[in-house]
Amino acid sequence: MELLKSYDSVNELRRFLEENGFAMRRRFGQNFLVSPGGREKILNILDVRKNSTVWEVGPGLGALTHKLVKIAGSLTVFEIDRGFIRYLDEAFGNYPHFRIVEGDAVKSWKEEGLDKKVPDRIVGNLPYNAASAIMASYIEHNFIPEKMVFTVQKEMGERVSAVPGSKSYSSFSMLCQFRCSVKDCGDLKPGAFYPQPEVTSRIIELVPHGRYPEADQKLFFTFITDLFTSRRKKIRNNLLKGRLSVSYSRETILAAAGHAGIDVDDRGENIDVDRAVKAVLFLQKV
Repeated sequence: MELLKSYDSVNELRRFLEENGFAMRRRFGQNFLVSPGGREKILNILDVRKNSTVWEVGPGLGALTHKLVKIAGSLTVFEIDRGFIRYLDEAFGNYPHFRIVEGDAVKSWKEEGLDKKVPDRIVGNLPYNAASAIMASYIEHNFIPEKMVFTVQKEMGERVSAVPGSKSYSSFSMLCQFRCSVKDCGDLKPGAFYPQPEVTSRIIELVPHGRYPEADQKLFFTFITDLFTSRRKKIRNNLLKGRLSVSYSRETILAAAGHAGIDVDDRGENIDVDRAVKAVLFLQKV
């Protein structure tokens, strides 16, 4: 198989795909980053060092991979498309520190990484339909490197970095912010990709902050899930009818909220992570 001559040219990319019989699969959310400026921006934010271990999710035809493989100490890529896997193996298989893990990244990373050391960096142009599941999977398993840099749909990026009281703020915002400091690193317009998506993309950076080491993670996730069971209902209703009520009495749940300064007549979208953690720490001592 010939190797792609340019990652910057839409015409070259289109020709290459057609001549090699690569069919774009919408269900995989395949959009290739053809903007060299966009790629350089991502790499600068990622800040890969000479001995860094790096994971790349959804490398496609290697627009970022061909740069990463030359600077990382170890590079593992996660790809689901078998045609792209064959190409990546031919293009980069001669590098001894390069590995391909086949399959759905939400599932395959666990077999690859749960019993091993966390990589230094994780990067990916995430498919829009799987971005939240991929990020949540890392955070829920507390598998968090020094830095993660993802390109996601702008709306998803807004959810990750949203502040309490905003329309984008959700349990997913709290999940991400429970473990990481989130930075909005700017947008990429549809023209930065081929095929062009119908939406703007956003680059986000997640760095672990280590602020809540004593909080029980599973209990925290249960608490915030209950908090947002229904955005229109008051916190009192959500907490007292949620999963917490299986393990705690009504009085204990209300006492935890009061201890954390949470007004149970408010709504979940107005509660910050600090107060949620404070309520969880109270419940842990009961």
